[in-house]
Amino acid sequence: MDTYINKENGDIHDYGVQVYFPYGDALDFFGKVNVTINERPPSARSPNRYVDFSTGGAVAYAEPDGQKGMEAVRKFHDLLVEKGYDKMTEPGYWNLPAGDKIPEDLLLPVGQFVRKYGLEAVLAVMYPSTGGGAGSRGYFEDLMTLTLLKSFPAGWIKAAYLGDGKLYRVPGGNQRLYDRISDILGSDVLYDTITADAERDDTGVKLVVKGKTGEKLIVAKKLLFAVQPTRENLAPFGLNEAEKKVFSKAKYGRSHTAIVSHPRLVPGTTLRNTPASALQRPLAPFLTTPYVTSFGSYGNSTRLFSLGASGSDYATFDAAAAQALAQASLERMAAAGVLANLQGEKLHVVAWSDHEAGGFGASPEDMRAGWMRELYSLQGKRSTWFTGGGVASDFTTMLWKFNDDLLARVVKEW
Repeated sequence: MDTYINKENGDIHDYGVQVYFPYGDALDFFGKVNVTINERPPSARSPNRYVDFSTGGAVAYAEPDGQKGMEAVRKFHDLLVEKGYDKMTEPGYWNLPAGDKIPEDLLLPVGQFVRKYGLEAVLAVMYPSTGGGAGSRGYFEDLMTLTLLKSFPAGWIKAAYLGDGKLYRVPGGNQRLYDRISDILGSDVLYDTITADAERDDTGVKLVVKGKTGEKLIVAKKLLFAVQPTRENLAPFGLNEAEKKVFSKAKYGRSHTAIVSHPRLVPGTTLRNTPASALQRPLAPFLTTPYVTSFGSYGNSTRLFSLGASGSDYATFDAAAAQALAQASLERMAAAGVLANLQGEKLHVVAWSDHEAGGFGASPEDMRAGWMRELYSLQGKRSTWFTGGGVASDFTTMLWKFNDDLLARVVKEW
């Protein structure tokens, strides 16, 4: 969701999901909950000013040739389809071969993968599309291709870059979709509630949950675990040895999105974090975690800016750490003369969203040893099923299609 409505002028800003694209019949879901979607109009981009946030200094960066980038994107897409990698990874991994049968291409760092096929120009297109690195797992070129394809899959490329499908948005903001779902579900949803304890076996599930209204016992036949299956989120669920083996090997970073303001940020200009090394490697303007990707202007008529931040240490890169990094970035830019003197003014957080775990997955070595097959073998065991970006695509409509398949499997085993 992540929708902010400016009370002063009524402007609506989605600062999480930006668009929805067709994937199978997934867009039909909007009709089922009676929510209208419109084709997204062309977005007006504020001019970029390239700055190395680690030093605060301006960088005379020139964006690579866009035509060559688009040609590389098309070739990248066609390669995924030709080799069947799209079928192995979209919308989930039911069809991914067993560990020792996974194509070596998919286990390569993405930098090696694109160089192998002469597609280096795709990197500079891929990078901003993935929010700076497919979930903050480290330096972009080092990301395993299999992990990268969660946030740059063939389905997304087809709709967003090759013109085969339109991009849609919810008029009035994404929150409308979730408000409508909330209306439909009514009191069946418990908000601001955490799981304190759980019992799970093949006959059913018992959960003790705590919230504003006190403690409740939930007895269910099946449990659908839809948040990221991090060790922290799974802690109350009493993992058995098979589950511990799988989830102890998972790797993930942490990312945040926000709307911020500061008197020294200039409306109409986006400050894009760009390392000085990009001058020598313009196809690789990649940052090292932790980082703030940009202060993105919403236009000349507002002092609001979008912000994205990523870190590779999930436990320490919380909202406070991300906000401190953003403030430090402003201070360095002011010291270098890119911004006017801050005069002690702190960054104002208008709206903040902790997207929690990003880039969820395992190492190439663990993948070869069968990690993904072991993860999927947990589906249905102990009356528990898993969905979400940890086990499927990060894109909403692709995840909805995954859920359709998953729920059919749940019903079959009911």
